[in-house]
Amino acid sequence: MMMKFKTLAVMATAMTMLTSGVALAGEVVWWTPNFNEARARELVTKFEQANQGIKVKLEITTTDGLPQRVLTALQSGAAPDIIDVQHAWVNGYAQNGLVLAVDDVLKDREDYIPASLDYCTWNSKLWAIPYRIETHAVIYNKGAFKDAGLDPAKPPQTWDELVAAAKTLSKGKVSGFAITGGGEVGNTIFRSLPFIWMNGGDIISADGKKAVVNQPAAVAAVKFYTDFFKNKQSPASTLENDGTANRRLFIAETVAAYQSGQFDVASIKKENPKIDIGVMQIPHPAGKPTAALLGGWSFVIPSSAKNPAEAKKLVAFLAEAPNQGALTDTFPARKSAMSLPRFSDPILTVFKEMLPYGRAVPNNKNWVQITQAYFDGIQRILLGDEDVQKAMDGAAKDIQALLDQK
Repeated sequence: MMMKFKTLAVMATAMTMLTSGVALAGEVVWWTPNFNEARARELVTKFEQANQGIKVKLEITTTDGLPQRVLTALQSGAAPDIIDVQHAWVNGYAQNGLVLAVDDVLKDREDYIPASLDYCTWNSKLWAIPYRIETHAVIYNKGAFKDAGLDPAKPPQTWDELVAAAKTLSKGKVSGFAITGGGEVGNTIFRSLPFIWMNGGDIISADGKKAVVNQPAAVAAVKFYTDFFKNKQSPASTLENDGTANRRLFIAETVAAYQSGQFDVASIKKENPKIDIGVMQIPHPAGKPTAALLGGWSFVIPSSAKNPAEAKKLVAFLAEAPNQGALTDTFPARKSAMSLPRFSDPILTVFKEMLPYGRAVPNNKNWVQITQAYFDGIQRILLGDEDVQKAMDGAAKDIQALLDQK
């Protein structure tokens, strides 16, 4: 009887591991976003063929709610072996002991864009392997510009010019410049934080000790961003819209311009090939340079990974230049992978031009919670519950409490 109970216990444990995403011996569980799925499956097939003793189980994630899902998995001790995460999340994991150092996995350090490694470095150790980098630009409909009497060959360069163009383009069912106000928090961080930076502000101070999002430079930039909705130049659905929603509205030709990365271009061409796509740098305050958030994705190996040696082997394989270039739908973190033919399309020129203006977000262990506090303030503005200054004062109070945590 005792043997039967032990057998049942072993079976129950195995079933729990399978259903929770934890790997069995010799099996690497890899969480990757849905936009990577097809490319990831091709790479898994190649890896398994070259590594007969290792099986890879792909589990597909979605970006909405992903920060909390990953954090919960890491803290629970029941995480998979590899997780694709946004660069900005890595330092928090490292400072809280949730991921393994991967310096032994990195090859050809000099071949990586330095900023991508900076994102993943803390306490002189590397805690993730970056594979994808990106910045936003502004995608616009050249035909909509022509219809509104604007020259599509001379898109807006300054804030004032963007406001004027958005006003001219916003006619009937068309919104001139769509912002985001809903969905996963990172959508709005990616789109609004660069305006704060280029205006000389920030969310927290450089030393990470003080919330400064309620200071004049930041408040003016937040007002600039949210006024597109207040002035009816961004869609009525802005409070629910994430980047995907704005892309769909652009494809439907009810949005004339919006911020995004080159990953949207293929969908636009496929779903509405008659749109003549233009790409411009993100407009800036007169006399000041533009800015962008340098984003992208990295591989982390959780501290609780059941098969860390096999996970490191897979990450090393995925980090090889041809594989990295195949996996990303923006730009690869490795310079040599950037020379692959797929990255030479002329429509990518402006996106490449934006890369030098890309900045990393602050390295703070509570960055995910900090951005949530900021996002909540943005939503209060869009809802009309508070003016910009009051909303950012509230956000600053919440952010300061996080900064004061020991």
